Amino acid sequence: MAMQQRAMRTRRLILDSAAQLIERNGYTATSIGVISTAAGTTKGAVHFHFPTKRDIAVALLDEAHASLRGIVDRACEAGDSPLQSLIDTTHLLVHQYNGDPVTRACVRLCAESPSPTPQTRAYQLTWASSIRLLLKSASAQEEFREGVSTRAVATLVMSAGVGAELLAGRMEKTLSPQMTTAMWQAVLPGLAAPGCASTLRPEGSPGLQAGPPPPRRA
Repeated sequence: MAMQQRAMRTRRLILDSAAQLIERNGYTATSIGVISTAAGTTKGAVHFHFPTKRDIAVALLDEAHASLRGIVDRACEAGDSPLQSLIDTTHLLVHQYNGDPVTRACVRLCAESPSPTPQTRAYQLTWASSIRLLLKSASAQEEFREGVSTRAVATLVMSAGVGAELLAGRMEKTLSPQMTTAMWQAVLPGLAAPGCASTLRPEGSPGLQAGPPPPRRA
C-alpha cells in the first residue's frame, strides 16, 4: 500500500510539473528530462508512468476535459435558467483557468496542436456542444429577444473565450472575473428578453465561485 501511494504521488507530481512547464514553455520545448528534473525524479520514473511525452499530454487533456464536464454540470445545477447557466459556466471556467495549471496547459496544448487529436477534439467539442445546448434551451424558454440568433450567440461566446485564453497566455495575465462580468453586462441588454434580463446575474450566481478548484486525484 505504501509503495502504491508513493507511485500515485510521483505520478501526480510528474503531471503537475509537466503542466506548469507546458503552460510556460509549450509542448515542444518541454522534454522528458526537463519534466523529470522539475518533478525531482528520474527519467526512468517518468517513463514508468508515461512511456512517451504524448502520454503525459493525453493525461493532462483527459483531466482538463473531466474538469470541464464537471464545470458544466455544476453551472447547470446552480443556474435557475439556461442563460444563467451559460453565464455561470463562463465564470467557473475563468476561476478554473486562474487556479489550475492543468487547465492552462490544456489550453496551450489545444492552441499548439497542428491538427486536432482525439483528446483536444473531445475538449473542444464538449465546450461547444455545452454552449449550443444551453442556448437551445434558453431559446425554447423564450429567454432571448425576438430575432436573436442562437448560432451567432454561440459563435460570440466561443470566440470570446478562445480570444481571452490566448491573450491571457501571451500576455502572462490571468483572466479576470470582472472582465467576464463586464462582457455579460455589455451583451445581455441586446440578448435577453426584457422579462428575463432583470433576473440574470452577469456576475454569476451567488456563491458559485467560492473556494479553490477541486483537488486533483493522484
